[in-house]
Amino acid sequence: MKVEDCIVTVERRSIGGCIDLAFVFGRQFARPLLGLTFCFAVPSTLMTWFIGSSMRHDVLLPALLIFAFFNMLLSGAMVATVGPQVFGVPMSVRAALKSLMGRLISYSFLATLARSTGFCVFIPLIFVMSWCGHLPEVMFLERTPLNQLTQRLSWLTKGGGYSRNIGRVITLTFFWAVSAFGVFMLMDILSGWIFNAPIFFGTIAPGPDQVKAFQSKVLDDPWLLTMVQVALWVTYPIVRLAWFFCYLDQRIRNECWDLELQFRVEAGRIEEQFV
Repeated sequence: MKVEDCIVTVERRSIGGCIDLAFVFGRQFARPLLGLTFCFAVPSTLMTWFIGSSMRHDVLLPALLIFAFFNMLLSGAMVATVGPQVFGVPMSVRAALKSLMGRLISYSFLATLARSTGFCVFIPLIFVMSWCGHLPEVMFLERTPLNQLTQRLSWLTKGGGYSRNIGRVITLTFFWAVSAFGVFMLMDILSGWIFNAPIFFGTIAPGPDQVKAFQSKVLDDPWLLTMVQVALWVTYPIVRLAWFFCYLDQRIRNECWDLELQFRVEAGRIEEQFV
């Protein structure tokens, strides 16, 4: 990657600036991003619906596992195509899938291991992802060899990067939750108005069994869990783009890309004066 080929402004950004840039980038390249998202969102939601319809009980855990798996794959595929686009190479869904398949086994194992560590060892996932959350960037954009992954991830957290990542992960998680909830509420309201069939709100009658009915709805209803997945998929690309720009910001801070560009501009100006 050459810093002078970067199509976004090379400057240090706050998490708010990364989210703003994600919206601008997502609007500019909406078509390929939507196409790539559909490649993973459609099978995820269909599998959730079919498994939920066949099981009829305890659907929540399988739905979460299915979403986590396809979400992990989309993260790698997005980086594989968004990263080159930022440096002037046009986005391609086919190239993204090909790049993902090239390191699918190693990436799936390491990403699953990282997420499982966060859940199963009682270490809050936020602290794990703050260290290894840029695994897709390191594997698919930098093409770092497997034996150097931990060294590269540790380098990215230097210079206050780890503590900065903690705040950014919290912010992006909250932003994702609020955005997905808003999309779900919109779908619920529209479903009630148009089809007279609300998805969640208004489906549980008040009474002594209200808590039990609520638990059954959340744990067992495949339609509800499928719509929740839709809301999560709709909002995820912006969140992942923002996290990618957080990665660029960390590289700018660690490698001083902005200073490098200023030196090159100044060197060009001085050279023109003596020509």
